[in-house]
Amino acid sequence: MKEVHLICNAHLDPIWQWEWEEGAAAALSTFRSAADLADEFDYIFCHNEVTLYKYIEEYAPTLFARIKELIRIGKWHIMGGWYLQPDCNMPQGESFVRQILTGRQYFMEKFGRWSTTAINFDPFGHTRGLVQIMNKCGQDSYILCRTGDDPIPAEQFLWEGFDGSRVKVNAARDSYSSPLGKAANIIRARAEKKAEDVVCILWGVGNHGGGPSRKDLADIEKLMEEGSMEILHSTPENFFAKIDPKLVHDKSLHISMPGCYTSMNLIKSRHAELENTLYMVEKLCSVAAMRGLIEYPMAELDEVVEDLLNCEFHDVLPGSSVRAGEENGLRLIDHGLQILNRLRARAYFALTAMEPKAAEGEYPILVLNPNPYPWETEIACELTLADQNWSDTTASYAKVLDENGNEVLSQMVKEESNLNLDWRKRILFRAEVKPLSLTRFSIYVDVKDKKEKKYESGKNIVADLPEIGKYVEIDGKTGLLRSYRLWGKEYIGQNSGGAFRPVFYQDNPDPWAMGNFQLSGMGTDPTPFLLMEHPDGPFEGMKSLQVIEDGDIYLGVECFFQCENTRIRVEYDIYKSNPAVDVKVDVFMNDMNRILKLAVPVAAQGEYIGQSAFGTEELYMNGRECIAQRFVAMRENEQENCLALFNRGTYGSSWKDGVISMSLLRGATYCAHPIKDRPIIPIDRFVKKIDMGERNFVFRLTAAPEKALERLSAEFNMPPYACNVFPVDTDINAPKFSLNISDPDIVLVTMKKSAKKSGYVLRLLNNYHEACEVTVNCCGADITLSFGKYEVKTVLYDGNALTESAELSI
Repeated sequence: MKEVHLICNAHLDPIWQWEWEEGAAAALSTFRSAADLADEFDYIFCHNEVTLYKYIEEYAPTLFARIKELIRIGKWHIMGGWYLQPDCNMPQGESFVRQILTGRQYFMEKFGRWSTTAINFDPFGHTRGLVQIMNKCGQDSYILCRTGDDPIPAEQFLWEGFDGSRVKVNAARDSYSSPLGKAANIIRARAEKKAEDVVCILWGVGNHGGGPSRKDLADIEKLMEEGSMEILHSTPENFFAKIDPKLVHDKSLHISMPGCYTSMNLIKSRHAELENTLYMVEKLCSVAAMRGLIEYPMAELDEVVEDLLNCEFHDVLPGSSVRAGEENGLRLIDHGLQILNRLRARAYFALTAMEPKAAEGEYPILVLNPNPYPWETEIACELTLADQNWSDTTASYAKVLDENGNEVLSQMVKEESNLNLDWRKRILFRAEVKPLSLTRFSIYVDVKDKKEKKYESGKNIVADLPEIGKYVEIDGKTGLLRSYRLWGKEYIGQNSGGAFRPVFYQDNPDPWAMGNFQLSGMGTDPTPFLLMEHPDGPFEGMKSLQVIEDGDIYLGVECFFQCENTRIRVEYDIYKSNPAVDVKVDVFMNDMNRILKLAVPVAAQGEYIGQSAFGTEELYMNGRECIAQRFVAMRENEQENCLALFNRGTYGSSWKDGVISMSLLRGATYCAHPIKDRPIIPIDRFVKKIDMGERNFVFRLTAAPEKALERLSAEFNMPPYACNVFPVDTDINAPKFSLNISDPDIVLVTMKKSAKKSGYVLRLLNNYHEACEVTVNCCGADITLSFGKYEVKTVLYDGNALTESAELSI
């Protein structure tokens, strides 16, 4: 007979069409009902998500104690074991590690139980980067529902990760729930249509909690008595112990709800900022703590991690919730960033305490490098002059000296403040900074006659830099990037009119983008934005195109575009000592039912690739929406540099006919879910729209070897931190800290104090398709590591020795 494993659950979104308080209330009633029914029926209730159990622990401690006892006797099962069901595309690999291991910590502490089967029923697609992460966190199997539109080999299969590791998968595409009172019929129908001899059926009222009902459990007892199938109240682990799938799937599970890669941009960009800042501050606090300058702030950092994990929930980060969900997510992110801001200052100022006092006339600039290698880069800082200069004919100019007294390239640029007074200054300079420590620079200011540069309207802007093999040209009539050449190789398609043109595609109010035209690629031809002849609105009084900065560090050009009711500013920062061009895009969105993309025609041919969680994968090249993290690139061949485009939280893109199109915004409506052929949103009243108003984006265009893209994208997302600090004279003489990784392209993802062992955790990643061997030295302790393709490793440093860990740990 067919063996049917019943997994009773109650899918409950903590926040979606409702605020979190209502989600907590639904958890309380659902868990109470499940516990009550466990006294009447011999069944197993399976539930996941730390965040829901925490509601019970705080608001219903007596019920929490009942659940503990039900777990002890085997009638309640900790399913999945993660903190919650996050979006499974956009979080960095390290964030998935925290989702799993923070969940494990909680469930082991509270119940002495954990799950070796991961579950993510509701997220909209799944990166194959999860496979290695699950494996190295002690999970060997996975249940999911939304596999995407791409074919899979069977409902039960082996899923292969970037690194070649595998987990068993059950794809429950027929749903994670059952309607109230109809479970027995649903179970019979689903089981009969499955081809396998041993199958798994998910059942229980879901989407807003509910779980089992008395009628459903009674009906299931009768179904079991029929004897046509062997039906068991079971757990995911028991089910996977009985199956041995052979078919292998070696791709990510896409494409599902592609609008979620772009909708609710503010959550996405701030989430990226929180991720980047958290892992940088962990490194900084580790260095300061190991030098004895501060106590490692474990509790405060754990609080930030929980903020991060909660904002990654699969209806918050993807942008499919009501506005209250967006606001709650932003509050969590802001709370986390505020804590990190204080911790960064605590560690940073502890490190500055060993610096000597400033010399006469010196403005000391202390620069923190968050990377374990010397780094030559552009550094920005601001300072306030000792006195205000009220002259109309002179201005203050700075020179920047390194620790040896050598002048470095520098450039005065527009400060953040808008006081029309020579007082607050912003300086950009290029120099080398020491690894994982502070490097001191000295600024001296002199007053000179003002310098002015003029640009002739309508002329092309050219930056010809033969010493670094770089040529960049901006069309004076269109405002587009016409040419980007490095050592004679042109990277921009030359029959396209230029790169970084904003375009609109027709869209609809649905933030998930469930329509066939959205799943297959936006079918209509785009409407291009055009350079504004007479800029208006927020750009009133500006020229269509204007040079805003020009010095030894970079040439800055801004231009203004319009289409329908939306206005856009594009700024090109063309660096003079490195191959990159930074492109800043400020959008004033005022159109609904549109998707805004940034079109970059490329000359390169090959494979379109993008960063994923601890991996790099090939993306669609037929116009379908793609999901990637901090970079996309064109891979030509092993010998050529990749043309790469880095970002700070822009996840959606597409590629078609030689054009990369970065997805910036969607003029969608909050939680507007298509149902049959009904109107998606009411037409008799106004309803709130997502992402109206100002939104800001930053990209970096460059060319580099594929192996370096992980490192370079990390550098772009976490630039050096610099501050004008006048050190206090102290007698502190802390021990030195050093960390060296023989190959800088093996990225230090994070470094943090271990939660379970004495010492510190170092997470290292080889995001490349070839194996390699590296040597790591930490404060005189050495270890040699052999990395496979796309492999992430954990190393423990106990103050004396480095030890490789077989599992990921926190």
